[in-house]
Amino acid sequence: MQLNGQDPTFSLPVKASYGPNVFVSVLAVRGRMRDVPWYSFFTWGWKEPLNWWSEFKEYQAPGATVDLAKPAYKFGIAEIMVGTAANQLAVTVKADQPSYAIRTVAKVTIQANLPNGKPAARAEIAVAAVDEALLELEPNRSWDLLQAMLQRRSYGVETSTAQMQVVGKRHYGRKAIPAGGGGGKSPTRELFDTLLLWKPVILLDANGRAQIDVPLNDALSSFKIVAVAQSGDSLFGTGSVSIRSTQDLQLISGLPPLVREGDNFSAMVTVRNTTTHAMQVNATAQASGAAVLLPTSANALTAPTRSAQAVLPIMPTLQGKELSIPPGESRELVWQVTVPSGVKQLTWEINAQEQGGAKVKDSIKFTQRVVPAVPVTVQQATFFQLDKAFSLQVAQPADALPGRGGLAVALSPSLAGNNEGLRRYFAEYPFSCLEQQASRAIGLQDNALWLKVLNGLPTYLDSDGLAYYYPPTESNARHGSDTLTAYLLAITQESGFAISQPSRDKMLDGLTAFVEGKITRDFWSPQKDLDVRKLAALEALSRYDRARPSMLGAIQLSPNRWPTSAVLDWI
Repeated sequence: MQLNGQDPTFSLPVKASYGPNVFVSVLAVRGRMRDVPWYSFFTWGWKEPLNWWSEFKEYQAPGATVDLAKPAYKFGIAEIMVGTAANQLAVTVKADQPSYAIRTVAKVTIQANLPNGKPAARAEIAVAAVDEALLELEPNRSWDLLQAMLQRRSYGVETSTAQMQVVGKRHYGRKAIPAGGGGGKSPTRELFDTLLLWKPVILLDANGRAQIDVPLNDALSSFKIVAVAQSGDSLFGTGSVSIRSTQDLQLISGLPPLVREGDNFSAMVTVRNTTTHAMQVNATAQASGAAVLLPTSANALTAPTRSAQAVLPIMPTLQGKELSIPPGESRELVWQVTVPSGVKQLTWEINAQEQGGAKVKDSIKFTQRVVPAVPVTVQQATFFQLDKAFSLQVAQPADALPGRGGLAVALSPSLAGNNEGLRRYFAEYPFSCLEQQASRAIGLQDNALWLKVLNGLPTYLDSDGLAYYYPPTESNARHGSDTLTAYLLAITQESGFAISQPSRDKMLDGLTAFVEGKITRDFWSPQKDLDVRKLAALEALSRYDRARPSMLGAIQLSPNRWPTSAVLDWI
């Protein structure tokens, strides 16, 4: 298009599909100037003409050293923020009331509309209800689906030109600001789960609406109910509402969830009065498995006395005389606790009740996990064949804790007779590649776990039929391992576990092709172990009558260089 020096602008229609941003680039080219007064040129080119050019009033022909009228160009880039309104679903979440009592149900209505205002009929939403105290620790940005799906575009065009070798680069001064060119820069409360509800798939009706029930737990907190909506492949939206659960008299636990044996800590509970009048409150506490220093009254927190029965496994009910709480304020109850040995948890039940006619009360139950301060460890282990009388001197370590540890003796008719340690190792094994899953299932003789491995096995086979440690993708469709495939075929035949016929045939065909040299597998750390790997593959094939003597021609027989496993495979 032609630009005019008096009005160098043009109109660009911005489409909704340009969102969230788009880049506009302009290459302005000016031809050789002829018969144009120089003052016009400078007025067009700079905001203020340069005084020393004012004497040139007419066209200047090119000379031997300067060509002021030569062609020129200017290239610039600017970013336009378009927004995402064309892809945004308007999602509203409304609760039937702002606050609720504990263990009640909040009725929540969700409405989703398209960008044109019409209902998002049959759209899909996911709903989560989370304690807002958890979100104070770390905000959750994962439910902002639109921002994740429509991210800002970066400028992905690289431009080069040789025009500078022919014409001069045009300078427009401050007329071009902002400059382009860079692309831009009441019962006992014991249910305190932070997640109230998670429903990943809810379909809206023809009116783009859904109603759900959110069951509240025992936490006296505020909760955020979030609905993440999707319609088709290009419309997304998020809506939320906050509700809270409350009551007139509240007990708030300050007990640590984890303690160690022998720890001394302050067990603190806050009693809160949310009403507009003062309360006289009686508080009681009961704990199992704790030795507790208890105040004689709820107001005498600075002069604790030891209860005569505090060292019993079950601590008796402990009651303060009277606790006065002004309106809208709170008071703290504190017990000094010594965690006993030999218990796995401490269970607390704390009650508070207002004196008088209203009888407002609250009760909470809290469980603390107790772990050993000094875990039992193996100090010495001896393994021997008992073919005659044997004696072994045993002494308790000097720093051993009383009543802890001991001596374990086990007899077995064979080396493989007692495999409890191996079984425990397999049961607690945390990793999950194909080899590890299969080894755990077979080692534990777990048919259910093996069935799970078997159902997923086809997804672990590459295009040649060789098994891979993790399901192959398009980028590593031929990365199956011959070693893993041979291992799976051999261990299943040895243990009696079966691989389904289609997967087994595909694995045998792939292993046969590997031995015959029709396919190769080289990994990131290549080693000179091809003969050893082929021997392992041949041993596995022999278990299924798929090995042939002619296959040995692909192997250089040098037993003195082989590891023991390869020699056994050859034999």
